[in-house]
Amino acid sequence: MLSYLITAIVFIVIFSILVLVHEFGHFTMAKKAGIKVEEFGFGLPPRMFGKKVGETIYSLNWIPFGGFVRMLGEDSRKVSMLKNKRSFIAQPMRSRILVIVAGVVMNFLLAWALLTIGFSFGMKPLLLPEEVFTSIDEGNIVLQEGLKIKKIGEESFFGKVGFLNDDVIVAFNGEEMGEEVFKKMMTNPVGTYAVFRNNIVYELNPTDKNVSVDFETSGLKTDFYEAVPFPRASFFEVKEGSPYYLAGVRKGDEILTVNGSQVYGIEDFENLTRGESKVDLVVYRNGVKKNMSLELPQKRQIVVTQAVADMPGAIAGIQSQDIILGVNDKRFTDVEELVNFTRQFSETKLQYLIERNGEQMTLDITTNSSGQIGAFLSELVTYAGDMGVTLYNSDVYSSVVEVKDVQYPFYVAAYKSFGEMWKLSKVTATMFIGVIGNILSSGSVPETVAGPVGIASMTHVVVQEGFVSLLRFIALLSLSLGVINILPIPALDGGRLLFVVVEFIMGRKVNQKLESYIHLICYFLILLLILMVTYGDLVKLFTN
Repeated sequence: MLSYLITAIVFIVIFSILVLVHEFGHFTMAKKAGIKVEEFGFGLPPRMFGKKVGETIYSLNWIPFGGFVRMLGEDSRKVSMLKNKRSFIAQPMRSRILVIVAGVVMNFLLAWALLTIGFSFGMKPLLLPEEVFTSIDEGNIVLQEGLKIKKIGEESFFGKVGFLNDDVIVAFNGEEMGEEVFKKMMTNPVGTYAVFRNNIVYELNPTDKNVSVDFETSGLKTDFYEAVPFPRASFFEVKEGSPYYLAGVRKGDEILTVNGSQVYGIEDFENLTRGESKVDLVVYRNGVKKNMSLELPQKRQIVVTQAVADMPGAIAGIQSQDIILGVNDKRFTDVEELVNFTRQFSETKLQYLIERNGEQMTLDITTNSSGQIGAFLSELVTYAGDMGVTLYNSDVYSSVVEVKDVQYPFYVAAYKSFGEMWKLSKVTATMFIGVIGNILSSGSVPETVAGPVGIASMTHVVVQEGFVSLLRFIALLSLSLGVINILPIPALDGGRLLFVVVEFIMGRKVNQKLESYIHLICYFLILLLILMVTYGDLVKLFTN
């Protein structure tokens, strides 16, 4: 109970800081522009009490969320305000633009400062979808194949039937774990499990234990690591006697790595094995990782990639794509060995055995003073026949066990924070626009969207994770507040900026009454959106 009380206090403090920082930007720039600020409020009306200092009332209000700045003539429909030099609407466009964007700038500055501190201590970065594979390759994301249990709650179904923390569920009722199998398991968890524990796969069947659990009332109450299907390549067929079969590979094995590099499909496998005479594989089979090494039979030859004009080789008739089999009855398959051999013969006639278009021939070539013939050489690798395997692209349901913190020196962290802000801003803007589009098209709010109640729930989780996670969370909220506010939507800062741009294009002020009504209508639409999202938050809160 105490933890939830602390969370509520932290949530109120966070929300108030974000809004007050935003409003302080408007307040400071308005004062600097000479605009009369009538009130700077802490919290939202009704007013608890206020004190007038100079021409501004500093108030404390009953609703303990954020704050506001009330400027003279900000939303006035009175024409007289155009003549009042202290009113917002009477200011030059440049001053109004600075006042409008000041709040967003303050949110960005707060986010930058918090991210810089976070990266200095060590913090998890935002990973875009296109960055996930690279992070896995670099070891910043740690995967565990299967569904890994993070924490089993008291009186939970999984605890009562014998599961332990860190167990990995690899199959349920004979089906390999995946998204659809996970849904079946969560709908009715009574069944037979294949569980990976201490490097061994066990079979666990709750009915064998004669444990009666009413999971509908007791609840599953178990936290799992986030799990998603990761693309891999699998062996469809492995012929007996082939190098892969002799190394231990079997049909259905899913390839995780080749020579230490991750495999995300057939193309990766082909690229990583091409030209390799020895391959170290890690495959996934029935819940267990298996390490295998094999030799790939192949033929290596030396190919001419270019014959230099007017040099001994070209004069003697050697051509690009000729295969050099030997010199003076000595066979060569390594470029370096061939070059070192010919360097011993300065201005000497050597007999080259050449293969061209499947036919062999000899060429007498006299080396120059450096023992060279004037040809660029490369290694040609030819696989010796069929490897005896066929592959197909597959998915392996894997748990993201850890996303490692990234830490930089302070001066590097300050720079890296800008890149993080850019990524977070793009994601926020894209998601917000997507939510608006979804509402307009379907009339419903996506389940993934969180409002005040949802953010409060997330705050509880973040508070448990520690100080740095809380910093990152506040930075994300501050940045989201800034990005959404600067979008060209009436009633928001970006909407007010839009009207200034329209004024610039038209060469005259927009009708004040029209602008005011548009802002008012959009304000109520935004309020309606907040209510819809909050309703969705409450439904999720009481149904989960």
